[in-house]
Amino acid sequence: MSHELRTPLNAVIGFSEIIKDQMHGPAGDARYCTYAANIFQSGHHLLQLINDILDLSKLEAGQLKLNEEEIDLAATVGSCVSLMEEQAKRSKIQLSTNVDRDLPPVHADSRRMRQILLNLLSNAVKFTPEGGLVRVSAFRRNGGLAIAVSDSGIGIDPDDFEKALAPFGQVESTLNRKFEGTGLGLPLAKHLIEMHGGTLSLESEVNGGTTVTIFLPPERIVERSPVATAAKAVA
Repeated sequence: MSHELRTPLNAVIGFSEIIKDQMHGPAGDARYCTYAANIFQSGHHLLQLINDILDLSKLEAGQLKLNEEEIDLAATVGSCVSLMEEQAKRSKIQLSTNVDRDLPPVHADSRRMRQILLNLLSNAVKFTPEGGLVRVSAFRRNGGLAIAVSDSGIGIDPDDFEKALAPFGQVESTLNRKFEGTGLGLPLAKHLIEMHGGTLSLESEVNGGTTVTIFLPPERIVERSPVATAAKAVA
């Protein structure tokens, strides 16, 4: 954690000092734009780390509460995919969706469902090499609703599943790890979906891609009567 926090923070301080003191001349120099971009990226990364750590602390202390409401999960999936499109494009990764048309609304915490999906999508894009694929599917299953995030990335050895799902777990060693992160994305997603009474399952193999599936139980589904559904369609 020390490395993960200090690296972006040092970048924020260092580049800020260069811009503040105009070490390369007046602020019109094009390099300042690059430094500003580095500051933004490092600051954003640091903020995400802090938020994840705070959320984990709340979860472990039993102080994180759900703000439940009726939400359109298909729209939630769509908005999360849209947020990840630029990152996927920069990494030259194809991002696609397959959402059932008759997906019902669910009773859940909208913010936390977005957090779950963004964590899973971010991991999928991060660990998928250039030219790879990331796909999000949403469908009915066993009376409930499932969302699967699949990628063609580096994969995880099944023997490492337990480690990958543990807070701060890193499958690769600290010395040779190629991908930055705290190891909080999957554990947070698992805790948050379990707070909804759901489950998170993992399927993967080394160099064979990964599929993470979250499942919301039937009691989370908001069923519409045929009359109400028809009235909504007309409106």
